Amino acid sequence: MNSRRFLLPVIGKHVCIEFLRAFALTVLAFLAIYVLADFFDRFDSFLQHDAPAGTIIRLFLYRMPLIVTQVTPVAVLAGGLVGLGLLARQNEFVAMRACGVSIWQILLPLALLSLVISVVVFAWNETVVPASARRWHQIWHEEIKGKQTAGVFTGREVWYHGGAGFYDVNRVAPRRRQLVGLTVYQLGSDFRPTRVIHADTATWTGDRWQFEGGRTLEFGGEHTRETPGTPEGFTLPETLDDFSVVTVEAEEFSYSMLRDQIASLQEKGVDASESWVDLHLKIALPIASLVLMLVAVPLAARGTRVSSLPAAVGLGFVIGFSYFIVLAFARALGQTGALPPLLAAWVSNAIFVLIGAYHLLGSD
Repeated sequence: MNSRRFLLPVIGKHVCIEFLRAFALTVLAFLAIYVLADFFDRFDSFLQHDAPAGTIIRLFLYRMPLIVTQVTPVAVLAGGLVGLGLLARQNEFVAMRACGVSIWQILLPLALLSLVISVVVFAWNETVVPASARRWHQIWHEEIKGKQTAGVFTGREVWYHGGAGFYDVNRVAPRRRQLVGLTVYQLGSDFRPTRVIHADTATWTGDRWQFEGGRTLEFGGEHTRETPGTPEGFTLPETLDDFSVVTVEAEEFSYSMLRDQIASLQEKGVDASESWVDLHLKIALPIASLVLMLVAVPLAARGTRVSSLPAAVGLGFVIGFSYFIVLAFARALGQTGALPPLLAAWVSNAIFVLIGAYHLLGSD
C-alpha cells in the first residue's frame, strides 16, 4: 500500500517537524556566526572611525534581512542533516524502510517544504531586503566612514558633483574598478557649459584614471568643436573609493527594478553582463534551499549520523561553503563574459542537484 502512495501524510508530517526544529536552531546559529565574523571583519573600521555603539547596532539590524537570505540555504542543509540524523540515530529510517517506505517518500514532503522556503526567501528579497540594504549601505558610508553623498541616483545611473565638474555615470562597477559611461560637464562662471568630456570607461589603476573611448565637445561662443580623446592632462581628482558612496549593489534592487535597469543600460550601449548575472541569481539563490535539501536527505539516509547541532553546523558549513565557492567562481566568470550569465547563475545549482541525485539513486 505504501509503495503505491508517493505522499505519506503521517511520515511527511513527522520528518517535517523534525526538520523545522533543527532548521530554526541552525538559522540562529548561522546568523550568530555570520554577524560575529562580519563584526570582527569591520572591527578596524569601527575603531578607525570611532563608530558609536548605537550606530553599529543599527548597521547590523538593517543588515540582518540580507544575512537571513544568505544563510537560509546553508541552514536548510544543516537542518536537514541534524533533523534526519536524529531519525537515523534512533533507527527510524530502518523502521521506515522495513515498512516499505522509500527514500523518495521521505524526500517529497521535505522537498515541498524547502520549495515553500525558497518562495518565501524570494518574496523576502523582493520586499524587505532592498530597502534595508540601501539603509545599511547609507549607515556604513555616511555615518561610520563619514562620506557625504554627493550624488543623485536615477536607477543605476548617478549624477555626481565632483572636483572636475558634474559627472553623469551610467554605472559604478567596483569589481571592475571602472566608471562605465562617464560624462563630465564643466561649467563657466556664468554656469553655462564650456566643455563636455565623455569616456566609455574610466578605469582606476590604483593611482590614476585611464580613459577609453573618449571624446570632447568644446563650446566657444557660437561655435562648437568635437575632438577625439580627453583633453591633455585631464583627470578626475577623486579615487575609486570616493565613488563607493554612490555604488548601488544588486541587493538594493528588486527583480523587476534590476530588469528595467538592464534594459536602460542596453539602450545606451552599456555592457550589462554583470547585471544579467545578478538578475538570474535573484531566482537561482532562493532555489538553493531546495537544491541543498536534495543533498541533505540522501546523506542522512545513507548513514551520516549527524545528530548534534555543532556537528550539523560544521558539516553544513563545509558543504554550504563549497556551494558558495562554486557560485562565486561562476559568478565572476559570468561577470567577465567568460560564461553566459544564465549558466553562471545556475551552474552551482546544477552541480549540487547532480550530487544529490547521485546519492539519492545510491540510497534507494
